[in-house]
Amino acid sequence: MTVHDVIESLGADVAVEGDTTRLVTSGYTCDLLSEVIAKAAPGSAWVTIQTHVNVIAVAAMVGISVVIVCEGRTCESDAVEHAAKEHLTILYSKGSAYTVSGKLYVLGLR
Repeated sequence: MTVHDVIESLGADVAVEGDTTRLVTSGYTCDLLSEVIAKAAPGSAWVTIQTHVNVIAVAAMVGISVVIVCEGRTCESDAVEHAAKEHLTILYSKGSAYTVSGKLYVLGLR
């Protein structure tokens, strides 16, 4: 599955369209950045409510394929700018992290 496939399947809003051909091989839901660094796998779809620039730094460090920001939140402008430089896709969902994670699970992401 690619980032493009995740976008189409979730129907989320695209805040930053990065490399949508990146493979998405798993999902990870967490708001604690140190846990994401320690436990998220490269290629993950990261589900979070965090919106600051450190999210993008962690995603780039880990090799996250797409960040999905939930609960109708939007990223700070510096985070959006940094994501664009990193070619990282950010999606916005009005759904809860729980709901979005469930949808990713149904898509086969573990």
